[in-house]
Amino acid sequence: MLVTSVKTNADKVAAAFRAAGKDGKPAVARALNRIGDMARTQTARGLREEGYNFTATEIRNAIRVERATSTNLVTRLKVRRSTKSLMNFDPKETKAGVTVKIKGGRKLIKGAFIGQRLNGLAGVFVEDKAAGKIVLRRQKQYKRGSRGGWHDYPARKLYGPSVGGAFVEQYFQDQLRRFIDAKFKERVQHELKRALGL
Repeated sequence: MLVTSVKTNADKVAAAFRAAGKDGKPAVARALNRIGDMARTQTARGLREEGYNFTATEIRNAIRVERATSTNLVTRLKVRRSTKSLMNFDPKETKAGVTVKIKGGRKLIKGAFIGQRLNGLAGVFVEDKAAGKIVLRRQKQYKRGSRGGWHDYPARKLYGPSVGGAFVEQYFQDQLRRFIDAKFKERVQHELKRALGL
């Protein structure tokens, strides 16, 4: 679980409200919570624009907004970091390996193959003697020219990135911080006008 806090200059803003004769904490909490919701939506949009093969719904479901209150002027985005099988990234088996679409164009994983385990679940695997043997039926078997048949393979299952793993990339964090700072100022102005009846 990854946690990003949205606080900015909330305390200073609350003080500015007090100077105007208003209790600013509820207004700041509303602004922070609105920014938290906007940040979740922006995260979904940003990761998709970067080419990650996540659905917008999947990203939003992976992010939980812990809301601010008048006594705790902090909104937190909590992001689950659960890995996904490469079967979720449009795998295509070739003679050279398996290509997947994780971010942007397709990427070749040399020597990988698609197989099905006895429990019926398919996955992308690579040979790995250190991983121990598992019983698999390969989707294709180019070397023997056959398809199917259950065999013991010294293989390891491969996984792709999680929403949380993509979320922590520094360039994306910097981009999100700039978005939060800009939008927080807008929301505070909106809440100030609302508090003053403007």
